[in-house]
Amino acid sequence: MSKKALFMVHFGTTHNDTKELTIDKMNKKFSEEFKDYDLFIAYTSRIVLKKLKDRGEIFSTPIRVLNSLADQGYEEIIVQTSHIIPGIEYENLVREVNSFSNKFKSVKIGKPLLYYIDDYKKCVEALADEYVPKNKKEALVLVCHGTDSPLATSYSMIEYVFDEYGYDNVFVVCTKAYPSIDVLIKKLKKNGIEEVRLAPFMFVAGEHAKNDMAITYKKELEENGFKVNQVILKGLGEFDAIQNIFLNHLKTAIKKDDEDIADFKKEYSEKYL
Repeated sequence: MSKKALFMVHFGTTHNDTKELTIDKMNKKFSEEFKDYDLFIAYTSRIVLKKLKDRGEIFSTPIRVLNSLADQGYEEIIVQTSHIIPGIEYENLVREVNSFSNKFKSVKIGKPLLYYIDDYKKCVEALADEYVPKNKKEALVLVCHGTDSPLATSYSMIEYVFDEYGYDNVFVVCTKAYPSIDVLIKKLKKNGIEEVRLAPFMFVAGEHAKNDMAITYKKELEENGFKVNQVILKGLGEFDAIQNIFLNHLKTAIKKDDEDIADFKKEYSEKYL
């Protein structure tokens, strides 16, 4: 029997309350789904890893886990990230995993949350009933992390898909990219919004949610004349429907690779055997 590993990779968080509701929940869900695989976990954020180390909590980077898996003789590796978009963090992960491709017989990687068009639609369907205000004078503002990658446009597309579903009072703001808080405020005023509901569009409701969103953005919105009715500290990872998107991505990666191998074998046998 070959040794098989389920490798779960997260951006990470220093907040244990949201970790239990999101990261730990996802790890458990995937571990129960892939019972024949040994579970391994890594964080990609160097800042998070350093803060955790400073308080005596040690988490591995993907490279360290991959080296360990190779040394322990694992042959089949399935990898799933909880990153939201296929941005810089995800690109780095794929690059690191691919650098070990000659160390394992099989390596399969699931996509991040927002990759296919259907992913955006499933996100809207998962969040709409609980999050979107019925009052059109009140807006739902989804606070995203943002990225320097060109794929920052993924965040604006969420707003577009909400609008397609008839939710024209949903807006997006990013802590580290476009659209910024200044852009958001202009859009809210242009659309006649008077009240706001804030929620993180992040896997965990950690540092950015509790500080950038719940304190800084709330204050700026109020100073600009908006009434902030609610600040929702709930990470996307708390939604079963969101976790199922990730799960389907890994299952798709496994199935696609198996089908590609079967097609190759068939084509080879028809040509040469």
